[in-house]
Amino acid sequence: MVMSGLFLFSNQTKAQQEPLYTQYMFNTVSVNPAYAGTRDAMNLLFLSRMQWVGLDGAPETYTFTMHTPLNNYKMGVGVSLVSDNIGPVNNFYFNANYAYRVQLTESMTLSMGVKGGIYNYYVGLDDINVGESGDNAFQGNLERRFQPNAGAGLYLYTDKWYAGFAVPKLIQTDLNESENTSTSVLGELKRHYFIMAGYVFDLNPDLKLKPAFINKIVEGAPPSTDISAQFIYKNSYWLGASYRIGDAVAFLANIQINKQLMVGYSYDYTMSNLGNYNHGSHEIMISYDLDGFLKNKVKSPRYF
Repeated sequence: MVMSGLFLFSNQTKAQQEPLYTQYMFNTVSVNPAYAGTRDAMNLLFLSRMQWVGLDGAPETYTFTMHTPLNNYKMGVGVSLVSDNIGPVNNFYFNANYAYRVQLTESMTLSMGVKGGIYNYYVGLDDINVGESGDNAFQGNLERRFQPNAGAGLYLYTDKWYAGFAVPKLIQTDLNESENTSTSVLGELKRHYFIMAGYVFDLNPDLKLKPAFINKIVEGAPPSTDISAQFIYKNSYWLGASYRIGDAVAFLANIQINKQLMVGYSYDYTMSNLGNYNHGSHEIMISYDLDGFLKNKVKSPRYF
């Protein structure tokens, strides 16, 4: 189990190095800095993801984001903090986001964003149980690696649809700088590319349909694509499903408790062979708009 867990960790590190989210449509600012300030109020979001529950060393991700518009300057600013843990690896990311908005038409806005921050990578190989005899290759913790980060993105939107492109990690980094061979599990941090879009269809006065997708591309791995669709009833109840091609299906439920507060939950069922060794993935999301922070009150509803 230990060696299989390391194998999974190694493959995930080389292929999908950015945190994975099923409720990506509510957590856009953590991927695309151009999303900062596109809502009508300061937004606070907390998202907790427990992936592959029941598998030793399975990923656990905790995300907090805050962003707000500066309407007098057509700008948006924000921060994002991510704790991403996979087996013996504990990663912490901090990024500051800045976006500038251009009104293209009466209903269409283009937001252009950049971000900068620090990524902290840490591997605690001493914590791995390798049996009574031990293994010298696993002795000693890898020292913390602090790496700078920069990213950029575009976000085009109206009240009914959005489309975006982002490169959240522009700086590629080779973490294998130590002579200690145990660090080879880290490999090289690759540049990721994200393409996203969504649309809201009015089915009747009380019911809407919102399809969306996000495509993640990284060198050395096949593209990862999430396709989702959610029904929205009376602008308060969201229910839908998502399909991560070749990997998992997910069910999503969200409740807009009032104009400011939304809570959500998703459950992933793994469809690959890995599904034989875990009990699925759980995600909890809480989003709150501080309408008192700005002069303008929150416009209701907001679909993305």
